[in-house]
Amino acid sequence: MNSQPNPYEENWPVLKDIFESDGAEALVTSITSRTELLERRALFLMSSQRISRGQDLARNLDDVITISRAAIDEFHHQSTIDDEPEQARLRLEGANILSYNLAADLAPCWVDDDEIREKRHFEEGFRCAQDCIRWREQLEKGAVALSMAWWAEGVHNAGLGRWGLACESFQSALDAAKDDARENGAPETVGPDSSFSVNIASGWLEFARWRNGDSTSYDRFLEAMGAFSKQIDREDAGRDEALIGVQQLQIAAQRLPGKEQQT
Repeated sequence: MNSQPNPYEENWPVLKDIFESDGAEALVTSITSRTELLERRALFLMSSQRISRGQDLARNLDDVITISRAAIDEFHHQSTIDDEPEQARLRLEGANILSYNLAADLAPCWVDDDEIREKRHFEEGFRCAQDCIRWREQLEKGAVALSMAWWAEGVHNAGLGRWGLACESFQSALDAAKDDARENGAPETVGPDSSFSVNIASGWLEFARWRNGDSTSYDRFLEAMGAFSKQIDREDAGRDEALIGVQQLQIAAQRLPGKEQQT
């Protein structure tokens, strides 16, 4: 996967028509019928990106899952059959990126995305996150990438009401973020001078602990929110990430009930 223009861009109007008239499954069938491996990758990548964004079309999360899961599986399968190690790695990298993007799309913590998440959405997001953890370790992607994957697993554990497991996932995300901070001589605890990775993992960890019944975590949750707020006030290069962090945690608090709130 790269930033170069998609060589099969001209196919999109036809693919869009298939999706809008016959649905996501028909679109997957159409793409998998192509014999050229590059063409299948390009068409799956283009379709998954556009459907995920809802670009000039109506779609729901089940549509996103259908096309994205097929794209992930295609890239992963091609990584297992390519005899050239570097090409196999690139195919696995594609599967990794697509899998993380789907896990993120299914997370219930985004502004202007109020579609209800059902159990099946969280289960698919959890599957994607676990794949990402395994593949990022295999690809040696580094501490920040692993922290992101553990964050995704934690979010979907939380969505499934598995707050104890969510705490474990977010702790792993924080441990990886601290590894990165240590390597770069940066703060390892929550604060306005800490990295986004440290602050977001800390915020979600304390949120999960709070939802899991630990009332003492609430103040530490507010510390993470406060760190992001100070970064926003500085209006420097980290402002946009800090705003995302605050929004994530605020929306999570609204949408993800704790044990005592679940029916």
